[in-house]
Amino acid sequence: MPVSAGRDEWQVIVAGAGNAGFCAGIAALQAGATAVAVVDAAPGQLRGGNSSLTKSMRFSWRDSAQLARLLRTSDARLVEELAAGRSEYANEQYLDDWLRVSGGEVDTALIASIIGRSAGAITWMYESGQRWEPRRNPLPGDVPVVLEGGGQGLQDRNFGQFEQLGGKVFHDSAVTDIEVTVDGLYRVKGSGPAFPATCAALVLASGGFQGNERMRERHLGEPWRNVKLRGVPFNKGVPLMAAIAIGADQAGNWAKCHATPQGILLPDHMLPGQMRESHALARYAYPRGIVVNRKGHRFFDEAADHGNLTYVTLGQKILEQPEKVAFQIFDKAVLDARLLPESYLEDPASVVAASIEDGARRLFIDVGNLVETVRAHPGVGTPPYLFVPVVCGLTFTYGGLSGSPNAEVLGGGRPMNGLYATGEIVGGLYDQGYPAGTGLLLTTPEMP
Repeated sequence: MPVSAGRDEWQVIVAGAGNAGFCAGIAALQAGATAVAVVDAAPGQLRGGNSSLTKSMRFSWRDSAQLARLLRTSDARLVEELAAGRSEYANEQYLDDWLRVSGGEVDTALIASIIGRSAGAITWMYESGQRWEPRRNPLPGDVPVVLEGGGQGLQDRNFGQFEQLGGKVFHDSAVTDIEVTVDGLYRVKGSGPAFPATCAALVLASGGFQGNERMRERHLGEPWRNVKLRGVPFNKGVPLMAAIAIGADQAGNWAKCHATPQGILLPDHMLPGQMRESHALARYAYPRGIVVNRKGHRFFDEAADHGNLTYVTLGQKILEQPEKVAFQIFDKAVLDARLLPESYLEDPASVVAASIEDGARRLFIDVGNLVETVRAHPGVGTPPYLFVPVVCGLTFTYGGLSGSPNAEVLGGGRPMNGLYATGEIVGGLYDQGYPAGTGLLLTTPEMP
């Protein structure tokens, strides 16, 4: 079949140009497919999606040799330092971490399948050209290695590998509808140069509906209609709803989402190419201090677990607070030990105060309540204090399609022939909290 624009028959069409989509496309080409297209709603100069803004993938690992291979190093001391005393991160521990924070409305069997294949997926990505580097200044519990060049490097390598193998990428091509032909093929309609197009296998990798304010309000609630996006604005949920319209089953908690504490200067949305700006706005060091709302009250247990396992729960709760804002507060001991990312101190909205009362007045926090809150919390006691205002930033939504461990979309509880889903369009993986680094892992190179 030809690999050219418009009105073509393709073996595989992948809707979505994030890491999950490219992994599916690359796997299809490596398996022998000769006509594979990725369709992307974003313009070419803004390619990359949410995947371009992140940097880490959580995966299980057996021993330090596995980390050394990813880093292409023989420096045993470096690897041991990164492992931070751990000899492995076993599937069982990974599953425990995931289920402990995710909540009850999840597909445990599907999660276990993803985790069980995580080490193999990382090896496959490495052999397909991806690269890792040591994580700098890790917080407790962090994944010890990150993608070389972060998410932007990941996506640049994905685009290059996919096109080198013969795949075709169409930008400015947003899916608007999906039909099933009398021959059992998928006819994909949309706006842009890729459409209309027909394929034998359709892979949906277009994320959730976080970029659609009406769907946010309908499913998440009114406070989420005008929330700021930590990610890109292109995921409107249209392929998701089009799949449901042709019989795909829904899964997951449609009333919840991945949302994190961000600097108060977070823009309405982020764009590919703004990876450094995105990382600089992250406010995940809160376990080293306390978090309060405008009334001066704590509303969250900062030390309940590692920050990378609880940061989504905090992000969700911030939107429930007065004026949808919160404040992270740290004392002299934390500042002197330099335990905070530089972005905390460089934030122009942050305030260094000689006393709790002074900081509260300058940021219009209830003074009396905050004094009592700090007095009751022994972890914050010595001035000066750093006050860091934070807001909620929405990354992606949890509700999605029901899928099998082989990435098949289920309809009526059974696989729909030729229809697959991968990445954050798959429902049933998260309910409440989120273990950091799992979103990028939702790849399925084993797709038939």
